[in-house]
Amino acid sequence: MELQLGVLGVGHLSTAILQGVFEHGVLDPGSVLLADRDPDRLEDFAGLGCPVVPSTELVRAPRILCAVRPQDFPAAAAELAPLGSEHLVISVMAGLGSDSIRSSLGGACRVVRTMPNAGAVLGCSMTAVARGPGATDDDDAFVERLFGAIGLTVEIDERMLSAATAVSGSGPGWVYLLASAMHDAAVAVGFDSQLADTKVRQTILAAARTLETSGQPFDQLIEGIASKGGTTEAGLRVMRENGFVEAVVAGITAARDRGDALGAADQ
Repeated sequence: MELQLGVLGVGHLSTAILQGVFEHGVLDPGSVLLADRDPDRLEDFAGLGCPVVPSTELVRAPRILCAVRPQDFPAAAAELAPLGSEHLVISVMAGLGSDSIRSSLGGACRVVRTMPNAGAVLGCSMTAVARGPGATDDDDAFVERLFGAIGLTVEIDERMLSAATAVSGSGPGWVYLLASAMHDAAVAVGFDSQLADTKVRQTILAAARTLETSGQPFDQLIEGIASKGGTTEAGLRVMRENGFVEAVVAGITAARDRGDALGAADQ
């Protein structure tokens, strides 16, 4: 069977990607080489027919998905390099620029950077895709198929990856903070903690499904639930007066800036 992909690092994210890819028939398990220092991570996929190899043998595949921690990449790159122009490297590593990745691997390979988010494990990731040095339209098409198996993809300039991380990569954290605050507020107005937890989770689930299915602009959704002179309008007014919107913007901006700083440190 012709090899299609090598995967370096089979953690939670790459596991979700592989599960989606195999479930949707994007790739056959026999065409995907796997390498990881922990053999327990490879057992299930080996059972499906994925060849398990030392990381040095991943070069047999025309494309390599690098899913190691950024701090582990230099050592991994030393085992892979040099890669030629016939190799595509797909990175899910935050903070490592495509020029740096390419240089560490010998300076000739093609690079595409991606930034999925935690939704990958549920098949509803929001993945940003940024074409790097040497990448072709065919490379883009392959990456779109790969990450399309775990959710939605959007192509952006690499300079916007830190911003994409701040919005969608870190985004679940903003929602969880909202959920925590809603829980505390529910307790403050008289509910016990367990009931407050249930009410908050179900409320956010319903809102998320509405966002997914309605297609309405956010302002219209707010207007649809905030009757003039009603309870929702009163609550929204006080939240805005207390800087809710400004706090969200400041938080996302801070996350973007931190991503840019990490990227600059890598250069």
